[in-house]
Amino acid sequence: MKPSVPSPHRPRPRLFWLGLLLLTTVTAWALKPTDRFRLRDLESDPALTPKQFAGLFEHFAYDYSPLVLPPDEFLRDRSGDCDDYAILADHVLRRKGFKTRLVRVVLVGTNIGHSVCYVTENKAYLDYNNRKYFINLARSGDSLRSIATKVADSLERNWTSATEYTYTYDEGIKHFVTTVVKKDPPDRDADLPRNRPGT
Repeated sequence: MKPSVPSPHRPRPRLFWLGLLLLTTVTAWALKPTDRFRLRDLESDPALTPKQFAGLFEHFAYDYSPLVLPPDEFLRDRSGDCDDYAILADHVLRRKGFKTRLVRVVLVGTNIGHSVCYVTENKAYLDYNNRKYFINLARSGDSLRSIATKVADSLERNWTSATEYTYTYDEGIKHFVTTVVKKDPPDRDADLPRNRPGT
């Protein structure tokens, strides 16, 4: 009788069961749209992608506030506006290693803008208005002009300007990085690589 030698082609039962246990644990742990969750839950979810993040907010209500809500208040109350959502997405996804940008688009005939979180790796932005749809990431080019056009079209409006900004919860202040004005010639847009200082 030959001694039992593991074959590289034969599955090892222990590894199979360990893998199945790990998959079941990760799947059971993943957040769902109906769950109540806090900022630390989003930050600690190891598999959270931009699309999964966007899908978690389908049951949230829109409620305008002139100030950015603290993240746990936004999550607890399950209501807020586009700033609250975009800033939270930027905060969480940046910590997951994604390259994100906050963009505010000002619409024609209003004193109100709309904020989104653009994710470079996905070539798409997360939009609080699209959170209830199966396709909750809106594909777009990465220029402010492309993002603004796509956002305005989704709202059936025209746009006047788009501004990239940063925000941290610790500081609580928006810092404006660059602005593009629609009526200006596109080749002069400040966010184009050739127009950035030092390039």
